[in-house]
Amino acid sequence: MAGVTPRQIYQALINAGASTTQAIGIMANGIAESGLNPEAVGDQGTSFGIWQQHGGQYSTLVTGNPAADMQAQVRVVARNGGFAAASGANGAQAAGNFSARYERCTTCQPGQSSYNQRVANAATVAGWVSSGKWPTSAGSATAAAAGGGSTSNSSDPTCAWGFSGSLVVTSVNICVVKKTTLRHLVGGLVMVAGGSVVLVGAVILAASAFQRSGAQRAVSNAVGMVPGGQVIKQVAARAPAKRAPARQAGHSPPASSTSSAQP
Repeated sequence: MAGVTPRQIYQALINAGASTTQAIGIMANGIAESGLNPEAVGDQGTSFGIWQQHGGQYSTLVTGNPAADMQAQVRVVARNGGFAAASGANGAQAAGNFSARYERCTTCQPGQSSYNQRVANAATVAGWVSSGKWPTSAGSATAAAAGGGSTSNSSDPTCAWGFSGSLVVTSVNICVVKKTTLRHLVGGLVMVAGGSVVLVGAVILAASAFQRSGAQRAVSNAVGMVPGGQVIKQVAARAPAKRAPARQAGHSPPASSTSSAQP
């Protein structure tokens, strides 16, 4: 089942009678409300769609058909006075007015956190409109606000790799590998590699010190002091001679003999 893109939502607003400024402001609020996901269900199952229309009477706005549901949700916003609420000289003002007059959440009034976020989102939407570079899908607030790409790996900023998106009417945000886990793994590998270098160096230093300190001679002398030690030393001393072929001394080739006949 195909979803909808931010550009399709914008075009639906324009087609329904919104001005460019109003469409920017309304979409800026949609990013904050649902990540521009027409299948979003929030507030424990009591708020529905891109702009989280609140109340059981709006439950039919989410049916599992994103394209049709998006069109229906745009019509509801227009019918409920959303276009008029999104008045302003620019997208930021339109976003703030729609937040305060239409959404009216607990922090949607001027100076409050949700209001400020929606005003900031207007710059993102205005950038899409002016550049023509739109995200290729909706359904994730992180992907929508980023202004490019299809989906975010995860909306969790501590996540190194994961998935964020929507499955029919259920939003999902799964982190497979945390960034801290990768940092710990890399750090452990560096420590192991460093420990190996230190160990090799220690072995080389110990061997060198063993030879320079005369410990080798001391071990040899100690062997001579134990019972049978002298025999061991003598055998060891003679061992190299046995490995060389022995010469036979005193055996010169026989002198040639000549015989003289006596007359």
